[in-house]
Amino acid sequence: MTTGSAGRRPRSSGASIHDATEADIAELVALDEACFPPDDETQKPAAPGEIENAVREGRVRVVRLDGRVVGFLRRETPSMHHLYIGALGVHPDHRGQGFGAALLDDMLDSGWAPERRELPSVSTVTSPQNLAMLGLLLSRGFVVRTLMPDYFGPGKDRFYCQYKSRVEYVDPDDRFIVPVNGAVQWSALLASESYQITALLWLPSGPAFEISRFEKDDLGALQSDETNASVAFASGILASITFLLGLSFAYATFPDAVRILLMGAALATTSSLIIYANTSGELARLRTNSFGRYAKWGNVLSEFGGVFPFLVSLPVTFAEVTSSLTAALLAALLFSAALFLYDRSAFTISARFRQSGWTRSLSLVTAAAPLAGAAAIRLAPSWLTWAWTGAVALALISRSYICLARRGDEATPNIAVDRRWQIRR
Repeated sequence: MTTGSAGRRPRSSGASIHDATEADIAELVALDEACFPPDDETQKPAAPGEIENAVREGRVRVVRLDGRVVGFLRRETPSMHHLYIGALGVHPDHRGQGFGAALLDDMLDSGWAPERRELPSVSTVTSPQNLAMLGLLLSRGFVVRTLMPDYFGPGKDRFYCQYKSRVEYVDPDDRFIVPVNGAVQWSALLASESYQITALLWLPSGPAFEISRFEKDDLGALQSDETNASVAFASGILASITFLLGLSFAYATFPDAVRILLMGAALATTSSLIIYANTSGELARLRTNSFGRYAKWGNVLSEFGGVFPFLVSLPVTFAEVTSSLTAALLAALLFSAALFLYDRSAFTISARFRQSGWTRSLSLVTAAAPLAGAAAIRLAPSWLTWAWTGAVALALISRSYICLARRGDEATPNIAVDRRWQIRR
């Protein structure tokens, strides 16, 4: 039911992608007939009224070139958890120009409703002989899950293709290359439910499928291990904050502004431990599928509410007790540089969320906090130290709010992945 061109972006600057309108229906019907001729066993044309209904419901995207519709993608949403590609077609005169790839990329980027927090399952079916469509799907992170015999009637077999929305690992020692015409071999491998087609290869002898076995992870065990590691980490941070806070109460000369920052850090880190404890209960007996949300809250609070305030407070405290202004400023500069590098690395919690101009500006404020605080303690009047505390607290609270309320689940948007799986090294 699908056809397309191998994965390239449109090379024509005059092409545009937009929602189909009722004015496009006549062109779409003609284009569907050109893309899916009834005498072609590998294709299935639209049923009467199918295109018209899809256009009226806003489920069709088209590529328009020089005023003409040259390609279209029709999607269906049979449930809130599933998105199905009903048809992807490009006019025979315009294939090989990347229009099919552009339509598919457009759908994968924004085809589901943006207000949805949960990524739906994305799937489609295509004929084992439709190599152009298979090459496009496999290049965009789809895999062939299984062969469905007689899907559209006797002799009309179809591959069930599904988009991999999360990174999984392929066993490097359990991969096969099977010629496309070796139907007996690849159908037997797919029937075992342990193997999936991950690529279409072009060998001197002809096209072939790469068939791989994905490693099966114990999701419950992985989540439990992550929770235990998070609890241990947050407990260590809380112990350090409590120790420093205890020292601050023992010395009358300790800056009250730093005491307030440490008290806030102790509150936030304790809250993260409570959330991690609830995460353990979620895994053990509640099982409401809320692990990701719990872990997100715990991670954000432990980092922006615990780690950063603690590290910012150390050089400021040192600046208060040391007699050397040079040593105080050098130590603060070292901490500022370390925080800046850490905040730009892939190890920070903020790297798991989409960045913007605001978040980058707030990260600069956080990185500059140790140096600014040390300078305020040694060189500025006491009221400026309170202003410094307020600025640091506001920056950390703002970063927490953005991650918790304005971003989705944790991900790795800064890590480029051209496939939704990787080979285990």
